[in-house]
Amino acid sequence: MRFGTKIFFSITVFFSAAFLIGGYILLSYFYEMTMDREVASAVEQYQYNKFVLQANLITRGQEWLQGAMEGAYDIRYIVSDMNDTVAVFSMEGDALYSDFPLDADFADFLAGVTRNRVDYRFVRINNRMYLLTAGVVEHGQAAIYLVTGADVQRILEQQKQIIEKFGVVYGATMTVGAILIYGMSMMLTKPVKALTGATRKIADGNYKERVTDVGKDEVGQLAGNFNKMAAAVEEKIQELLESAKQKEDFVANFAHELKTPLTSVIGYADRIYQKELSREEQKQAAWHIWNEGMRLEALSLKLMDLTSLNHGKFILQEVEADILLEELAADMEYLLEKNQVELVCKAQQVYIEVEYDLFKTLIQNLVDNAVKAGAKHIRITGQAMPDKAESNQAESDKGAGLCYQIRVQDDGSGIPKEEVKRITEAFYMVDKSRSRKQHGAGLGLSLAEKIAQIHGSRLVFQSDGHSGTTVYIDLKCREGGVV
Repeated sequence: MRFGTKIFFSITVFFSAAFLIGGYILLSYFYEMTMDREVASAVEQYQYNKFVLQANLITRGQEWLQGAMEGAYDIRYIVSDMNDTVAVFSMEGDALYSDFPLDADFADFLAGVTRNRVDYRFVRINNRMYLLTAGVVEHGQAAIYLVTGADVQRILEQQKQIIEKFGVVYGATMTVGAILIYGMSMMLTKPVKALTGATRKIADGNYKERVTDVGKDEVGQLAGNFNKMAAAVEEKIQELLESAKQKEDFVANFAHELKTPLTSVIGYADRIYQKELSREEQKQAAWHIWNEGMRLEALSLKLMDLTSLNHGKFILQEVEADILLEELAADMEYLLEKNQVELVCKAQQVYIEVEYDLFKTLIQNLVDNAVKAGAKHIRITGQAMPDKAESNQAESDKGAGLCYQIRVQDDGSGIPKEEVKRITEAFYMVDKSRSRKQHGAGLGLSLAEKIAQIHGSRLVFQSDGHSGTTVYIDLKCREGGVV
């Protein structure tokens, strides 16, 4: 059963039951109050009739009452002064006088009447309801029953009319109420239906589906959170798709990188084995095998480094940034001189936390990548500056609001803008022919990105594809270390 239908039936049944119970209580209360008034009025009429009868008995004496009971005297003229319908019976149950219909039977009623008490009972006579009041009237040694009857059939008919009118009002009210409740249930469940439709579309793969125009109530808040969840799911799905594509590219590139040197190694090895070669041709073939072997060695080492970075735990230690960068620049002096590259290092004295060997690999990879891009001038700078990510922290928090930015800038061939986002993917190479000549496998920047992540940072590349590349690395630093 749908939620809107549940709301409709639940509210309808509740109000229907409440209306019926309330109507029953009110009608019952009205009926009881009316009957109580009738009983009180009937008792009053009985007391009046009893007074009239007792007055006549006192005037005429006990002998007259005894004679009337024996049938010697007619008491019709006495009861003519009484109100309502009246009947007089002897203590043996014989009727001395009665205004009631002939078929009226009072034997059971009179059997329960006791002295010094007025009893009443509702009795149906000739399809009409009477309220009977009875008691014993005594004079001396003689006693008789006095019965007074009030026709209350009109009250029952009024009650029936009220019930019929209540039924009409109930039917009309429930009809209008059902329409209103149905409209309200549709209005209340409309946002839920929108959410259900959106979830169905997202389940079918349309992750861009969103819910709109749902108000600001609790359902609206639920829809807002649903939209946020859908956006997060869409983003995550996109990330998974990109990750899957990267893995596919990784496998394809890895297979390709293995195939090329292995083909060359197998080919030259077969040539040496199958043919009689001169010393010079053997040296040439051996050199190709050695060259491709170096490529495979470099590839395996890079892959091992990437694997170790994913599973290793590293301890960062506080060092002086300017000394660290100068040491790294000195370690790369041989490489730079060999390729006739000028390196300038200028760093502000600040304390940063790094893992020395990993950070050295990071800088070396960036410099080596610049050299491979044909750079002749490389500039490494380090400077403390405000950190936007931490600018809202309390001033008393030591080191809050500062970061140490390292820039590695070169004048090489640069990186095309459309390829900047993919530059850190494994095996991705901007110039594949140049990279292979230099034993590159497209893993250096992937390794550098992993190391930056271990240091709580990331590599940011800036290049127009023509006039060199600038790489930014932001590290946390301690304000007390700034000179």
